[in-house]
Amino acid sequence: MSINVVNIPYGNKNPYQSMMYSACMPEFSLTPSRGAPLTNFARADFQPDQGIIHIHWDDRLFPEPEMGEQAPVFDSAREGLRQYQANGGRVIWTIHNQFAHTKGIETEYFRQTRRELTQIADVIHVHTRHARQHMIDEYSADPEKLRLIPHPSYLGVYEPADRTLNRPFAQRVQTRFLVFGAMRGNRELDRLQLAAKKLASRGYEFQLSVVGRVFRSGQRLARQLDANPNVSVVAERVPDDEVPVFFSHAHAYLLPSTTTFTSGTAMLAQSFGLPIIGPDIDPHKQTTPEVCHDLLYPAQHPRGLIRMMRTVMQMSDEELKEKRTACFEFASERNPKRISSELKHALLELYSN
Repeated sequence: MSINVVNIPYGNKNPYQSMMYSACMPEFSLTPSRGAPLTNFARADFQPDQGIIHIHWDDRLFPEPEMGEQAPVFDSAREGLRQYQANGGRVIWTIHNQFAHTKGIETEYFRQTRRELTQIADVIHVHTRHARQHMIDEYSADPEKLRLIPHPSYLGVYEPADRTLNRPFAQRVQTRFLVFGAMRGNRELDRLQLAAKKLASRGYEFQLSVVGRVFRSGQRLARQLDANPNVSVVAERVPDDEVPVFFSHAHAYLLPSTTTFTSGTAMLAQSFGLPIIGPDIDPHKQTTPEVCHDLLYPAQHPRGLIRMMRTVMQMSDEELKEKRTACFEFASERNPKRISSELKHALLELYSN
């Protein structure tokens, strides 16, 4: 009999959760929470069918409450989780972000919620060594609870893996850069806008595609980017079957954020053979192959992004193809089934205790 692992919250627009559970059957089955309140899990009659709760994106699950008399949602959820454990249930928590996604900062409410979840969770899953150390240093997480399981690549998700790995190198009349995904403040697109503007004004031949939903806070910046003749902006979420088109036409991926904690888009880009250009922070170095680390520029260098884009433009096709091969190998090592097998091992260990 398969053990249900209730994922809270569950999202089917991002394939992350289905990738993470792709090799967990038959022992464990990914089960969407379908909006059920966490207090429901405290019921004794709930326990026989629901053996494990898997918490994701805690900042969205427990948003900061508005000012007023209403008690924060986490107060009741905390007691529900503790009763669930008293009934024999287990809790695993995946750390996706360093800061709350909406605010991009660590408020006291956010930190307090994380401190309590750190104590409650039976297992804390992180994607990088940097994230592991962060949870120890900032929240006094018990190292025995921590499990380092990398973010999977997306090989085989949007198209068959063989098609991706055997696709010819994109014809390179101009070097084409790509930025993809939801355009929130933590993407630091102002750095991108400035770099593209300066390079275009100096006559460099390149194309930059910015693809993904743009939130209100980023709309002005998106318009400035789109006004650049070297830049095209698709300010909406694109259908899954169009994802390979955008990545297969590009030569390198831009990730200018200095506050990246976990980057699924970096793994997505490398799944299509695109090397990452970004600051040389630990999360980037731990999510890219070593042979591509020379594309990571000093994080505080004001002209680092400009210089690295220019460096890639001046690279030969042979040099870029070597980077591309390294990205494919890295993505193959972190293919969803292999990473999911590591999660399965952690779940077996958790459920046997």
